Amino acid sequence: MKLIISKKSMLLEIIILAPLVFVLQIQLANFISDNYSHHAYSQDNTNWSDFNIAAAGDWSCTNNTKNTADNIVDDDPELVLGLGDYAYRNDAGCWLEIIKPIKDKMKIAIGNHDDKAYLDDVEAPAKERLDGYMKQFNLTKQFYSFDYQNVHFMTMSTEDSYEKASMQYRFVENDLKKAASNNTINWIVVFYHKIAYTSPGMVGSIVDFRNTYHPLFEKYGVDIVLQAHTHNYQRSFPISYNKENSSDPIITDHDVSDYADPKGQIFAIVGTAGSNVIHNLTSTANFTAKQFYGYGFLNLAFTKNRTTLVGEFHDNNNTIKDRFSITKSTIKKNSNLGIPSPSSPRLTNEFADKFKIEIVAKGLKSPTDMLFLDSSKPNDIIVLEKNKGTVQRVLNGKLQDSPLIDVNVSSENERGLLGVITLGSKNASKNIYLYYTEANATSDNCPIPDNCPPDMEPKGNRLYKYELLQDRTQLSNPKLLLEIPAVPGPAHNGGKMIVGPDNSIFLVVGDIMGHTTKAQNYKDGGEPDTTGGVLRIGKDGQPLQNGYLGNEYPLNLYYAYGIRNSFGIDFDPVSGNLWDSENGPDFGDEINLVSVGFNSGWKDVQGIWEHKEGKPLNVKSNPAELAEFDGKGRYSEPEFTFFNTVGVTAVKFFNSDKFGLEYRNDLFVSDIKNGNIYHFDLNRDRKSLLLDGPLSDKIANTPEELDAVKFAEGFSGITDLEVGPDGYLYVLAYGKGTIYRIVPV
Repeated sequence: MKLIISKKSMLLEIIILAPLVFVLQIQLANFISDNYSHHAYSQDNTNWSDFNIAAAGDWSCTNNTKNTADNIVDDDPELVLGLGDYAYRNDAGCWLEIIKPIKDKMKIAIGNHDDKAYLDDVEAPAKERLDGYMKQFNLTKQFYSFDYQNVHFMTMSTEDSYEKASMQYRFVENDLKKAASNNTINWIVVFYHKIAYTSPGMVGSIVDFRNTYHPLFEKYGVDIVLQAHTHNYQRSFPISYNKENSSDPIITDHDVSDYADPKGQIFAIVGTAGSNVIHNLTSTANFTAKQFYGYGFLNLAFTKNRTTLVGEFHDNNNTIKDRFSITKSTIKKNSNLGIPSPSSPRLTNEFADKFKIEIVAKGLKSPTDMLFLDSSKPNDIIVLEKNKGTVQRVLNGKLQDSPLIDVNVSSENERGLLGVITLGSKNASKNIYLYYTEANATSDNCPIPDNCPPDMEPKGNRLYKYELLQDRTQLSNPKLLLEIPAVPGPAHNGGKMIVGPDNSIFLVVGDIMGHTTKAQNYKDGGEPDTTGGVLRIGKDGQPLQNGYLGNEYPLNLYYAYGIRNSFGIDFDPVSGNLWDSENGPDFGDEINLVSVGFNSGWKDVQGIWEHKEGKPLNVKSNPAELAEFDGKGRYSEPEFTFFNTVGVTAVKFFNSDKFGLEYRNDLFVSDIKNGNIYHFDLNRDRKSLLLDGPLSDKIANTPEELDAVKFAEGFSGITDLEVGPDGYLYVLAYGKGTIYRIVPV
């Protein structure tokens, strides 16, 4: 099958196979893609150097559950894998409250007590319960995958269809094949709920599941398989599939704890998060290296330049009851660079001998935006921490002891502390503007983020003006300038701001996942309500004269509309034109030239395609039925489109000659999914990008096509790019919590 997406032909063609197969191919592409790629701040697809994860299943709402969650918090993993069976009840509120400190780090598999087939209660139908879990963790399917550092994680569903004819099987086979051939992936971790291998006991293995998938795990080099369902802990030796008798797998290494380049997979059961129901094991299978009953979690640490995986079971009594390691003598090389991958951030081949990357500051937590306090000093930087709601000051590369302010944020998904700018004031102080999702006291307890009781919903997305004290130790005197909805959410809040040439404030806001006004191109919808567009206001929050789309509030705030969500805006220092980035669902990230009255096309068009339920359909070059605001609004196609989403974030014009005249005023763009920086030249009139070869159609049809514009990579998800007062490019890495600087060699 060959999928051609060409702007020249302006249609999608399927060669050889029938249109029905095309639909299946598009669905499969969505399954294979990262389910979270359209949530830019959801800690997905990041690349840390060394890191650890925690895994446990069978949680319940007991003191044991709370102890396990508290111990995971103390261990501070970067990811937490939920292996299924969570609240064991209709209402998941008690479990969500217990795991609240780790919920934003969690990726979950669906268990039998979570799935619709295992409960049919009148007051809380099983489908509603399952939908609640899916919404909480932003899932559209029960099986998905994501990358974190050089590790590929795949979540399978033992509750969904998994036979060879199923969509899940095709997803698993294609996903593992893709991961095995990816030179940046050196470890593959699979997790699901029910068990493929276990000693005899109260809960048995799923034989057909094992027979279907263990051969695939073996073929594509899966390293470890995590399971739950049995309320105990068990770890196998490395084992290979035995096609003669799959219940008696082939043990490839009888060492109890340390394995060098093992063949086969280690299968671990971690049904130990807190359920009071004990599933005793009546004997020990010959493939078992360790088994016991206890509460706690499995910690997996990827260390030693990512060549070693160390597993430790942390019991809630503060003991390590099992320890094992897997060491690889060879790590796959990146075919383009010839170095272990991924490593520290690095320039791509074309730029590796021209520039270098330096660390400016470390130790930040989920940073989203940064600001240089002085136009002449690069050593004084404000940084926002999304989930904590703290505004940190970095002085001479050091994080100061106390934040400038700690605001009350709702941090669910893309909510949080999101944007910052500064404008001067009449006295010696500075005015600092913060955009964030302001929380109610109990807002993060909401069991279903897009259907919260009123007392649990965030107060809203708010723009405040603060005064920075002259000693630069505190933000004070808050003044609320703008109130924007934060529900239904919890994503698409936007939040990036920039000061315009006339000192007005430009703020980009997404559609908050569900607003249906004319600003979202509902032609017969309600009047715009400050969502889904670029807003322009004065320094004190006031509407400016002569609204571009209308003169009534809040329509008179709109500079542009039809925007699904954005994490980047910047003015071209040469032309004065505004550009932005826009996130698509599972396709169609955009880079746009944003003129006055610009309509980006959402909800009807994303990239250059019409869509249905998040899937691209026909190319739509002149979409009809869009809201036009009496002819004042005008739709324009993107200047560049990523067919496969990268979670595009910052756009920054390099208004400096420190890289040489050839880079002056060029456009740099970043992403959250891969941690890449892309470099673009502009044409003579500065209204489009200079693109040639496969990109001449303005579309990156495949990830490989992006190699032509890739400038740097390995930053663990980028949330901001800035040109410092010293004229160099600064990079804010979300996963690494680090500020980098790129300078000439």
